Amino acid sequence: MDNKRLGQIKNLIMLALADGKASESELALIAAIASREELTQEELDNLLEHPDSIHIELPQEESDKLRYLEDMVSLMLIDGDLDDNEMAMCKIYAIMLGYESTIVEKMILDIVEKLKYEQ
Repeated sequence: MDNKRLGQIKNLIMLALADGKASESELALIAAIASREELTQEELDNLLEHPDSIHIELPQEESDKLRYLEDMVSLMLIDGDLDDNEMAMCKIYAIMLGYESTIVEKMILDIVEKLKYEQ
């Protein structure tokens, strides 16, 4: 498994823990995304137990960047509570992905609206 996909799952785990706890629904979504990314259960379990064991490699393709950001926003919304710590982490990650800091919040909120519309 490449570090880009492992890094994405690590970011989701860290985001789920940003409010102090990972809920069942957050863990279920992480498992679904890990499955989509073709991680084995063993790889996911290892990440959950040792998230610091993986060095993050940021995606370079625009489609991957947007998918990763949408995954993060989906995770923030799964428990129905848009936590300030989660939002701050998501903003930092979006900036790390190369998005301009001036548009990051609007971009995240646009994704929130898109995801709500799709439900």
